[in-house]
Amino acid sequence: MTTNMLLVIGAVALAIALLAILLLRGRAPKPVEAAPAAALLADAPVAEVPTPFLAEAEGEADDLSRIKGIGPKLSARLAALGVFHFRQIADWTPEQLAAVDAQLGTFKGRPERDQWQSQARLLAAGDVKAYERQHGKLGPQA
Repeated sequence: MTTNMLLVIGAVALAIALLAILLLRGRAPKPVEAAPAAALLADAPVAEVPTPFLAEAEGEADDLSRIKGIGPKLSARLAALGVFHFRQIADWTPEQLAAVDAQLGTFKGRPERDQWQSQARLLAAGDVKAYERQHGKLGPQA
């Protein structure tokens, strides 16, 4: 979980605890009439997130299975989504990472847990020594 998600969960838990205390003491706050959700969203700016996906590989696709945590199934899934290169993974913004992660089904959470971006940055740069210092021995290229 990201820090922001943990903060939101903590704030909600705190609000629930405070409400429970007030209810137990008989001092529950009066309900506030909420504005319709559509009205709130109408004024919110829509942020456009550039797509992390490509229609096809630019040149020869990288062997994404060199990233620890990406096996044949994930490699095929990423290619189907439009992820072909280490540099794509290395350059993902947090929003793009979330967009990719949402498409991984049972593999959800793997990009962060397995540090795909850190591995991809080093592999994209061709820095095998730094890669092996941080992530362990790199296997033979297929």
